[in-house]
Amino acid sequence: MNSQDTNKNLGVLIADARKGNQGAFREIFEHLHARVFRYVLSHTPERDDALDITQEAFVDLWKALQKFSYKSDEEFYGFVFLVVKRKIARFYKTKRATVSFDENTMSESDEPAHEDHRFLMKQIQTLTAKYQELLRLRYWGGMKLAEAAAVLGITEGTAKVWHHRALQELKTKVERL
Repeated sequence: MNSQDTNKNLGVLIADARKGNQGAFREIFEHLHARVFRYVLSHTPERDDALDITQEAFVDLWKALQKFSYKSDEEFYGFVFLVVKRKIARFYKTKRATVSFDENTMSESDEPAHEDHRFLMKQIQTLTAKYQELLRLRYWGGMKLAEAAAVLGITEGTAKVWHHRALQELKTKVERL
């Protein structure tokens, strides 16, 4: 199913999934899985953890659909990412602090190259929490600003302002290095 079909039928798919139709939920899963996984991966350093959290989030979503009443795609995406954010929070609440050391992975330099995505993530983590979350939803979650605004509970105009400011701050930080 392409994204245009999903957008037209998302309300119908949700209604069918709420009635227990696993095929409808599978279509919702296929539509959202990559976006959710990228978003979760932006919050976790380990791919395996991101895969586990994503899987558990969809299990929680299946259970939580009974409490959701479809009004718009943006509201549904907000609901989905609320479930995902809660799953990420539970993961970190239960995760024990561990440090792994492997001298074979140690490098000469502590700083990754500017082109490395880890460098960019490190810079993003210096932004305020609201800017970090907006950028994660927008770029890792693949959301439009209106959808990200719905998740964050702000207006689309506020999301545009935050987005602009976050990118400006990020640009300034990277140029200083």
